[in-house]
Amino acid sequence: MDPKAILTAAAALIDDRGVNYGGIEANFERAAALATLKLNRTLTAYDVAIVMESVKDARRAIAPEHYDSHIDGINYRAFALLLSGAQKNVPTTPELAAMLNKMGAERE
Repeated sequence: MDPKAILTAAAALIDDRGVNYGGIEANFERAAALATLKLNRTLTAYDVAIVMESVKDARRAIAPEHYDSHIDGINYRAFALLLSGAQKNVPTTPELAAMLNKMGAERE
């Protein structure tokens, strides 16, 4: 299986689980609220994603050939990024054009 096929499988699993469990943010916020009550300390949806990823990492350490642990681990890492609030600054097309024009002008 090539890396793109692995990521495609991970994305398909998100869609499948979303049908059964609802949206990612709501599901992880619900899990964080339940864990907060049980542990008597505040956990966030991001914390839940990191813990779930850690569970998959622990399982993968014992059974590295177990397909599900790898795929779920990829998804939990993606969920952690989503829930972290990190934003990637991706320039818009006009911003890219301006940057390229500026670079061209500097070369002249």
